[in-house]
Amino acid sequence: MRKAMTALWLGVAIIAVSANVPAADNKSPKPSDIDALIKRMEESGAFDAAIDRGIKRHIEREIQARQKQQEEQQKRQAEAARNARAVDINRDRIFGDPKAEVSVVVFTDLECPFCKRFAGTPEQAIAKFDGKANVVFRHYPLDFHGPIAKRGAYYAECVGRQAGSKAFFAFANEWFKQTATNGKGLERGDAQVREIAQSVGVKNLAALDACIQDPSVIQLVQDDMIDGTRGGVTGTPGVIVRNNRTGLSLSITGAVPAQQLEQAIEQALKS
Repeated sequence: MRKAMTALWLGVAIIAVSANVPAADNKSPKPSDIDALIKRMEESGAFDAAIDRGIKRHIEREIQARQKQQEEQQKRQAEAARNARAVDINRDRIFGDPKAEVSVVVFTDLECPFCKRFAGTPEQAIAKFDGKANVVFRHYPLDFHGPIAKRGAYYAECVGRQAGSKAFFAFANEWFKQTATNGKGLERGDAQVREIAQSVGVKNLAALDACIQDPSVIQLVQDDMIDGTRGGVTGTPGVIVRNNRTGLSLSITGAVPAQQLEQAIEQALKS
């Protein structure tokens, strides 16, 4: 950048010298005149100061442009987030008080390495709000994580159907602990999945295996993905912090720290 600014100011110096040559002469400035002007500017510090001012103005404009772009993107995301369906206590998997004023809706892929890192963070974030916030889990298995991501979502949902939402969250968190992620799944496959399911309270393994073939389970996962996309989710984990009373929706992308979720919850509670 400094080289570009130097070239610019050399041009300015040449123009300045040219401006001092009488029009009648119809002559270009001598190299010695240009050199002399540049030397005077360098000795006075004006040359470097001008370059530094130009660089500073360029950086400030770049920062302002990025800030404006980020603000516009956040506005678009917030508008899209309102399109995600409202929390349904009869359908959604909810951790915490189902009737909480604010919900941290998390769109998750059980084979996503970033989701693995994020696992447990939403539950940590709502802990300080005394039941005013809950966590809602929605499925978003990405195609490039292969069939294991969807199979994991089906198993998790079927665990929930048989043993409840508490078992659902326990199963999902245990899957995250044990999976190699990126579509590699669990080392011992379905046998390991069944062991996790039993450890969180599933009693009927035959029913569990049959459940993952149930068209309604497959459709539920698909509907969650459609809902996430409609709500502006483009990757996982995708989070929408929503005030269930006012409808205010805040969009957050990525495995952010609990503190950022807490700030969003506080903002939603004030809406």
